[in-house]
Amino acid sequence: MTHEFVHLAFPDMPRQHHWIEEGLPTYVEPIARVQAGQLKAAKIWRDMIRDMPKGEPDAGDRGLDNTHTWASTYWGGALYCLRADIAIRQATNNRKGLQDALRAIVNRGGTLDREDWLLERALKAGDEATGTSVLEQLYAEVKAKPVQVDLGKTWVQLGISADHRKIMFNEEAELAELRRLITKAPEATAEWNSRSTPESGDTADEANIP
Repeated sequence: MTHEFVHLAFPDMPRQHHWIEEGLPTYVEPIARVQAGQLKAAKIWRDMIRDMPKGEPDAGDRGLDNTHTWASTYWGGALYCLRADIAIRQATNNRKGLQDALRAIVNRGGTLDREDWLLERALKAGDEATGTSVLEQLYAEVKAKPVQVDLGKTWVQLGISADHRKIMFNEEAELAELRRLITKAPEATAEWNSRSTPESGDTADEANIP
């Protein structure tokens, strides 16, 4: 259900851009559920380590706009979102993230009932909200050619490693704070969660999750 609601918060796109329509909910849904106290951060990072490689290009892929396989549409789009979130936070010293860009798109009227928005318009609105050009530059990079991402390096920088059913966090990693902020609840949500749901922080024991 959360995945489907995320669809409402982005303009309707033509087929060549379905990767952003499906990639956004694939990436945003689990993060939103952590922020709402429904999931533990350890679980969604473990799932990302398992699933994000599906977004890497296969032989014969021709970029996100031209490759309409299931993996490219859902996980190629999600990988774009992960890279964008990290890059926005790096460019703004963690003051802004992908969610800030998405809120700005909605605030400007970029919702599912709008078919007159081009992808370029949405990405520009998001970039203006974060004071960066991350979304537009990353789109230019991946739209028409396959781009291999060094996910192993990304996980090390974020301070995440997984061994079978166990996930471990390195809080001294280069981007450990960035990782924590991605799943940190907005202030209003955090206050509601403290009154309404159990503590959802990740301890060493909680990292061994089903």
